Amino acid sequence: MRTIPLILLVKCLLIVLAESSTQQQVENVDSDRLENFEERFANLAESISSNFTALSERIAKLEKLNETFTRSQESLNKGIIPDASTVCNNSNQHGPIITSCKQPSTSGVFRMQNPNVQVFCEMDSFNGGWLVIQQRVDRTLDFNRSWAEYRDGFGTVGKNDNFWLSLEAVHQVTSRGSCELSVEMKDGSGRYKYARYSQFGVAGEDDKYRLTVDGYLWWEAGRTGDMFSHHNGMKFSTFDGNNDPGDIKCAQRFGGWWFKQCFLCNLNYPGGGTWHPFTNEEFILSYTRMMIRCE
Repeated sequence: MRTIPLILLVKCLLIVLAESSTQQQVENVDSDRLENFEERFANLAESISSNFTALSERIAKLEKLNETFTRSQESLNKGIIPDASTVCNNSNQHGPIITSCKQPSTSGVFRMQNPNVQVFCEMDSFNGGWLVIQQRVDRTLDFNRSWAEYRDGFGTVGKNDNFWLSLEAVHQVTSRGSCELSVEMKDGSGRYKYARYSQFGVAGEDDKYRLTVDGYLWWEAGRTGDMFSHHNGMKFSTFDGNNDPGDIKCAQRFGGWWFKQCFLCNLNYPGGGTWHPFTNEEFILSYTRMMIRCE
């Protein structure tokens, strides 16, 4: 029997041990790499989750801000910034910004600051300081308009133009202090008359722009007779928003006004205004203008 040298056995054993050690090292390295990968993956997942949560919170805040902005814009528009088709946003005539028609020194078109509307200030008649809220210089503009149009205003604001300022704007102006009213008119023959009242106001839309008019100045020369006080306390009506206490539904036939089982005066009558008894013989007025002056 042949004997294997001891030295050879030792070498073989060392080789086996070395290979075993190398395999264990590889397994250890792979295990370390796997643990490291799992740790990094867990950290990444946690970071993504955290960032996603933060992003979701930001999106929610942005959506809330956008909702708030939309509500504010709608409220502002409703408050009295009408669309481009109405009188308030006439791009051709903006005028200097004022807070009251008592500020200008001459008559003209101005931009009122609050409410934000374009206005005509009359500085020559009755000692000046008047805000014109209705004017009909001829019969070319149809005054048989919807509730929204009377609320927001229509026509073109100007010295010689036809327009209705805006019920909402008149409400905002008259709600800040006591106001007086002047009504000017001409009949079909060009005869001029006027009526003045020491108290005038218009409630908000929630009260259908209810009218307050009182204090007819009967002693003034050129007066027409007190026809407007008959309408005191009435709500405004249009063909699509009837608030007349009677059953006649006057707004279906006679335009927008503060009807009281129809009217003794109606400056928005289709085709021209009326004011009894000034228009008994010549039913339609050729010119009307309503102006307010507030403290």
